[in-house]
Amino acid sequence: MKSSAVLLGLTPLLVSAQQSLWGQCGGIGYTGPTNCVAGAACTTQNAYYAQCVSASGPQPTTARTTTTAVRTTTTAGGQPPAGTGLDALIKSKGKKYVGFATDQGYFSSSDTVNILKAEGGSVTAENSMKWDATEPSRGGFNWNGADALANFATQNGKQIRGHTLLWHAQLPQWVKNINDKATLTTVIQNHAAAVAGRYKGKVYAWDVANEVVGDGGGMRSDSIFTTVFRDWTFLDVAFRAAKAADPGAKLCLNDYNIDFSGAKLNTFVQVVKDLKSRGVPIDCVGTQTHTGIGSNNIANFGNVLNTLASTGTEVQITELDIAAPSTSITSAQLTQQRADYKSVVSACMRTSACTGITLWGVSDRATWITGRRPLLWDENFAKKPAYQGFVDGINS
Repeated sequence: MKSSAVLLGLTPLLVSAQQSLWGQCGGIGYTGPTNCVAGAACTTQNAYYAQCVSASGPQPTTARTTTTAVRTTTTAGGQPPAGTGLDALIKSKGKKYVGFATDQGYFSSSDTVNILKAEGGSVTAENSMKWDATEPSRGGFNWNGADALANFATQNGKQIRGHTLLWHAQLPQWVKNINDKATLTTVIQNHAAAVAGRYKGKVYAWDVANEVVGDGGGMRSDSIFTTVFRDWTFLDVAFRAAKAADPGAKLCLNDYNIDFSGAKLNTFVQVVKDLKSRGVPIDCVGTQTHTGIGSNNIANFGNVLNTLASTGTEVQITELDIAAPSTSITSAQLTQQRADYKSVVSACMRTSACTGITLWGVSDRATWITGRRPLLWDENFAKKPAYQGFVDGINS
């Protein structure tokens, strides 16, 4: 996943000159407005996320009165009784986990931590395990963020989804400057060995490679890996290196816009089948599933999961969110969002190969799709109708 990922079926967000209160205003990879509205100041939460917070005082850690025109729910945020959350429910139905993307910067929010502990069984490193964060210079590793995520998971009994060993984006410049196959092969092997090896035995599944297929099918043209290798064998290198470093982890290929039928999905499936035919160790595929409220693609999602399952691998929904078409949201859209979450989750429940679901974030207060309210909890950490839709999907 990247901050500028193509989201088919979503109305483009019009970026204004100033960001609203509680909106994102900076961070690595962020390209939106950096100036906040009057009365708010852009405050860095971590290297990847800065937020417009009230200039009159610190950001509240308890629910505040919402400024959203539509009231999403009357249910208070916070921690529900143990064993009653989404992860416990989905496990009771035979699936492996419900998870959330998070990182060290969010652990200072007690509301976020309460939800992670009570509702999730898995955490995915939103940014801290990516190449620019872990190996900013060749052979020079920074483990601060990734270790914090791993320690949180271990201390709280959560699985870890490692994300990601190889991705064309969020790469340090020194990798982008490599122009020969032999050097890049060694660099990929060393990076995978170091990162996957450090967390050996702690990670349930690794997104070994992320977003390798072009939007129209075939190899993407803006990747240093495809430019240098000129074929798919860079995947062989990465997967074999990851297997050697952490033999017990499931190894996944992850991508976006494969949650609907088309040339990209067809290429993705063929790439996985070809990897398996070459004896490359691949155990799972990940469909990010960033989609929009009322998307026509959702109705066919069950068929897509079956297509992905035809690869003979485990299927994981890795970055789920369902965004509003603009920064305002109506009661009707909240109702539709609930129905859409139910449809996506129930499709996974009907597909035996679909083993788990990760949401790309916890609450609408901090989401990569600023202001589009794509998640299960609102800006005040109150459950939205979408939460009940998720529950309905599990129980369907």
